Amino acid sequence: MSTAEMSPIEERIVLLVAQGESIEAIAAEFGVTVRTVEWHLARARRKLERTATLHDRVQAVTRGEATHRDTP
Repeated sequence: MSTAEMSPIEERIVLLVAQGESIEAIAAEFGVTVRTVEWHLARARRKLERTATLHDRVQAVTRGEATHRDTP
């Protein structure tokens, strides 16, 4: 699995949050606790941040701004 691949529930929750749904409403819709929704959001955020960091590093190397030691 690549760092950007989210589970289906993570994708759905991120989409609903992006559309303005409250965490409480999402929890009620899925029949889970608010804490569960927050947990899924945190996991999705970490995956997205890792992907963004990797993308930034690749761009820096491509532009010649970093050496191989700066890449993962």
